[in-house]
Amino acid sequence: MADTERQFNTPSEMAPHLAAALHHQAFPNGDRARLKRMGVTGPTPLAYHRFLLRHIPHRWQREGLEMGWRTLVAALARQHHNPHAPDISLGRALADSGYSEARLESLLAAEGRVLATLTLRAATRLAAQRARCNWKDTARLLFAFDDEARERINRKIARDYYRTATSAPGSQ
Repeated sequence: MADTERQFNTPSEMAPHLAAALHHQAFPNGDRARLKRMGVTGPTPLAYHRFLLRHIPHRWQREGLEMGWRTLVAALARQHHNPHAPDISLGRALADSGYSEARLESLLAAEGRVLATLTLRAATRLAAQRARCNWKDTARLLFAFDDEARERINRKIARDYYRTATSAPGSQ
């Protein structure tokens, strides 16, 4: 069965699959490097289009989702081997990596291209720290289709961040 034929109910369910595909030993290093360098805007490498067609169901390749996919794929490509850890929330990983409260506030308030840009910056921070996390949280943030879904994921990320930050030694 082709990857695009798999049944995923939401884009966020695809995050572990995409992380595994990007970091599989058979995935071409040159393609991963091109995806890693891909930004929110600018030229889109052919490696991205090839990856999209092979791994993302056609029903989710519509125009309104393009920025989310581009951001998620680029963020995952920036990570080190085996970046998906289902038991480590995004909020916890950000707190553990020293991500500032001000940056978190900006990330959670952002929309559109600003959200994509700040997500890539957060992903770069996680990669620099070799931090693993549950990438479903990032996908939920990027693909929140309504205000209620967005508030739900923002609240989860913030709570997990503060649970970690307040339990750290030297916190208030």
